[in-house]
Amino acid sequence: MSTETQPVASPTPDLTAVEKASVRTTVFQHLAGVVIAPVVKALADRGIFALIADAPAGTEIDEIVDRTGGNRGYLRVALRLLVSCGWMAQIQGAVRARYTLTPEGKIAVWLAPLYGEVVSFIPKALFLDDFLFGKSDKAVISHFQDLVRRARERWSIYTEGETTAAKVHRQTVRYLDGMLAGPVMVALAREGVFRLFQASPDGLDPKRLPGNPRSMACVLELLELLGWITRHDGRLQLTRDGRYAVRIATSYGVTVSYLPMFDVLPTLLFGNAHTPRIDESGGELLVNRGMNVWGSGGAHNSYFKKSDEIIVDLFDRPLDRQPQGICDMGCGDGSFLEHVYRIVESETARGRELARHPLVLIGADTSKVARRITNQRLRGAGIPVFHVIRGDINRPAYLASELERLGLDIHNLLHIRSFLDHNRPYLPPANYARGSRKARTTGAFASLGEEIPADELEENLVRHLRRWAPYVGRFGLLVMELHTLPPELTAANLDRTLAAAYDGTHGFSDQYLIEHDVFLECVREAGLVADQRFQTKFPPSALATVSINFFTTPA
Repeated sequence: MSTETQPVASPTPDLTAVEKASVRTTVFQHLAGVVIAPVVKALADRGIFALIADAPAGTEIDEIVDRTGGNRGYLRVALRLLVSCGWMAQIQGAVRARYTLTPEGKIAVWLAPLYGEVVSFIPKALFLDDFLFGKSDKAVISHFQDLVRRARERWSIYTEGETTAAKVHRQTVRYLDGMLAGPVMVALAREGVFRLFQASPDGLDPKRLPGNPRSMACVLELLELLGWITRHDGRLQLTRDGRYAVRIATSYGVTVSYLPMFDVLPTLLFGNAHTPRIDESGGELLVNRGMNVWGSGGAHNSYFKKSDEIIVDLFDRPLDRQPQGICDMGCGDGSFLEHVYRIVESETARGRELARHPLVLIGADTSKVARRITNQRLRGAGIPVFHVIRGDINRPAYLASELERLGLDIHNLLHIRSFLDHNRPYLPPANYARGSRKARTTGAFASLGEEIPADELEENLVRHLRRWAPYVGRFGLLVMELHTLPPELTAANLDRTLAAAYDGTHGFSDQYLIEHDVFLECVREAGLVADQRFQTKFPPSALATVSINFFTTPA
């Protein structure tokens, strides 16, 4: 859950929709920069841009792999990401696709050395909280000062005008800024600094700020440069844009949580792609899970609200047509389960009958840590009847057997899950001949560096959903899911979508995002039906990267 509060009321009017969109554009480009910067540096250091530039007709992935020794799957992800930036084009040949640099890309790759400056800061950014709010900042202060100075100089490339070069220069500046702004916004939000600003609409005395004064001075200089704070008579104030940026600061959390992965990106691309993901104690090495949960909390709350109407519809039915309980596969921290219980309790007919007809909650997860946190959360929330068990999204039959041990029938439950299907461990489809089906997705997919062909990934998804179909037919399956966009569509809408950031964080961490329409086609092929009354997507346009669906089986 986000630690941010709503802004304190101020006589200054809120931003217009257009002004808010402008701030979001800055945030979107910052987040793209967190992903793009390490990718560009890694590819440039390996000579891939030079290799592609020397082949006017384009370069095939096989040649890139042969010449660089790269891991094919992750190279596919990286190259697709640059198509999404508008810097590369993927041209489908008679046999294989070829990659070429676009006019924008030819300009962008000349700027590749700049990314080395910000990527070198990643090891320190991983511990920015400690540097800003701990006892010592010696290891970071000079480096951070230099980078803020470079940002103030606009990295010596900022150009006004509408030429192609000027647009690429400004795009690059935002990407470089993002490597600084992302970790800073997360650190300040999580430490409650923005709450101090929000509680002081007439200005904040800098002496009230926690942390190391020298480091905080650099941070404030960066926020002033972004136009998000201003100084009056020695006091600090959020600008109108800044107040909105603070409200959406959790948006930075998920992408920044993957900085540990981007710190080892050269190894993933060109070294041992089997680099450990989990330490001896079960902790994740390539993502800061606590930050990830914090960052996703704000957005997930909005999605939870959209799912409420499905819950209300089910639990307002006659009791003999209601589920006995609710099973959340991949329960995480248990927040979705608790939310759903509160909706049933307060807004449905079942809620008025809980004393006589208690609602059973089931939290299932492969992670011991997640199970422990969910257990603590539900107990602390006073939920009367619940079980937290081990569960694997790839094995619904195993879940059924575990539920049976508890005296529960898997068919008598409503099944829910949030942003999990794309994160399922990959199981190669048995007896599948590659090329047997025509792929519909434009996605690039990898498992431990090995490429997963798009057609095989779709077959895997269909079989995955088909395994679940027999178990969810009675009361349905509520799914929140994340999606990709075709890279050309992303490139044309970089100021309106987070797709580039999603593609980078998820592609290199073996997660499988497909387009919304392709997802629904796979659902239908698996024998599930989407209830159109409850279909929702965010945003409600061709740029949808999040969907909520309620699936059942045909009557």
